[in-house]
Amino acid sequence: MRSPIAVTVLFLVLLIGASSAEAHGARVIWELRGDSVFVSAAFDDGMPMDSAQVTVFSGAAPSEPWLTGFTDDRGEFVFLPDRSEASNWDVQVRKAGHGDIVHLSLGSDAEYAGGGGGFSALQTVLMSACVVWGFIGTAFFFASRRKRG
Repeated sequence: MRSPIAVTVLFLVLLIGASSAEAHGARVIWELRGDSVFVSAAFDDGMPMDSAQVTVFSGAAPSEPWLTGFTDDRGEFVFLPDRSEASNWDVQVRKAGHGDIVHLSLGSDAEYAGGGGGFSALQTVLMSACVVWGFIGTAFFFASRRKRG
């Protein structure tokens, strides 16, 4: 019979081993600098997405690219949106099948620095701790039921 602690330890070992097999995703952040939009793209490991394809879509014609280009060696791209045309913009950055899209809302008083999804290190640690605590609690619950009956 397996003890709940051994099963929990085995699960933790497998969980830690699986974290190194992380997917190679992308993070795209943007910042408004004056009238220009500064876009920075990098893979999840921090390596810049150099020479990545950038497609900018205007809210006035969201199905047609308004501007296309490529990021520089640092994974950066800058463009000047036509605010008279639209206030909502989508910027798509892709390289080798990886990429992300960010949605920009540039109202008359827009001073926003935004970014793509992802979790901070603290959020990842807290979520992992909650999952581990849940498995340990479940193991102890079932272990206590076996002793009674």
